[in-house]
Amino acid sequence: MIEHVDKDDLRYIICSVMDYAYKSIEDKKNKPTSFNSGRELAYWEVLDTIYSRLKICELNPKDFGYSEDWEKPFFAK
Repeated sequence: MIEHVDKDDLRYIICSVMDYAYKSIEDKKNKPTSFNSGRELAYWEVLDTIYSRLKICELNPKDFGYSEDWEKPFFAK
């Protein structure tokens, strides 16, 4: 069992969630159902919460895989 999670471990976890989140955007485009819309929103909520917590802890979100425009794909028409 891992007793300590370092910055690289956390970055890996966040990037994995981002990969799933961006896939959910594609899934919604390919099959626009209420389930896929909700799934996309849920991933955005998780990523936004993590982003906010990193900022509160005075950590740079870029160090954890966030880009300047990470939210853009969620709001693209």
